[in-house]
Order: sequence, then C-alpha cells, then structure tokens
Amino acid sequence: METKKEIRRWIRQKRQEMSEEIWVRDSKAVTDTLITHPWFLDARDICTYAAYNREVRTQEMIEAAFEMGKNVWVPKVMGEVMHFFRIRSMSELKPGIHGILEPAGDTGKNDRMDGPGEGPGSLMIMPGTAFDESCRRIGYGGGYYDRYLAQYPKLRTIALAFEFQVFPRIPCEAHDICPDILITEKQLRKS
Repeated sequence: METKKEIRRWIRQKRQEMSEEIWVRDSKAVTDTLITHPWFLDARDICTYAAYNREVRTQEMIEAAFEMGKNVWVPKVMGEVMHFFRIRSMSELKPGIHGILEPAGDTGKNDRMDGPGEGPGSLMIMPGTAFDESCRRIGYGGGYYDRYLAQYPKLRTIALAFEFQVFPRIPCEAHDICPDILITEKQLRKS
C-alpha cells in the first residue's frame, strides 16, 4: 500500500472484520495502559474523541476520567473548525457529522475550551487511521486534529490504535502532527 487512501481503505476493512469479542478485549487492553499512564493520571483536563466505526473504544476511559474527577472535553466540528466542549456524562453525546458522537444540540450549556493548557494539566487523546513505528499518523483526511494541534505544539498527546494499524513506515506530510505516544493492545511507542 502506497497511498494514504489505500491505507485508510485497508484499515477500515480490517476494523470491520474484527469480532465484537476481540474489539472489546483489545480496546480494554489499550484503555488499561492509558488510564495508568502518568500523563493520564496527572492530567486535570482530558480532551478525547468519542470512538466511532470500530476505533479503540473510549467510553471506558471517559468513565474512568469522570471517576477520577477529571474534566472531559469532546470535540464538535463546526464548519472547518474543531472545538472541544466539556461533558459531564456520556449521555451528553449525540450523533453528529458522519454519525460521530459529539456534544449535543446547543453547546451553550457545555463549557467550551478556548485552548487547552500545554503543561501536565492537559492531555489530548487522539484518533488516527494508521501509524508507523515512529508514531507518524494518518488521520481521516479532514485535517481537524492537525490544525487544532498546530496551535498548541506543547500539548501532550497520546494516540490509541490497534496493533494492525501500525506499519513500519507510512506516507507523511510536513503538516501531519504526530502523537507523543501511541498505545496499542500490545505496546506503547514514543515518537
């Protein structure tokens, strides 16, 4: 596979082929590693995606963050811009663009994050279609995370994926933002 488009198509197919049992089991392994990582434990604010289309499940991680008294922020795409809004329960999420869960309706009742802190108090949990051994990332093609994270270069980032989403090397462009850490069900990699 040479192009990002081919890699995205292959990963989408592999995720759909996963059995429910393996998806839940491997997601739990990723979550268990994440919620015991020092960056997660130290963070006051967790910015995270809501899992979609057989991505690594994030619901258990979000629930763990609530139990630990952390602020949880979930993105909502508004035009070409991604904003993060604070949620206090999973029930505040409803399907939005492409059926992806996001803060529901009038987000005025939710707090909007104008910008995350860039120290140990904030952590971004980011999705991706594919990664490589150096933590380079292929997203979904919209560039939302690349544009958002370009504004906060010191924000700590951890990406979640299944091991089959990791390639020896993937195509990468100058504007592609790599996570600091990549966690799969089998290992933790650092960029």
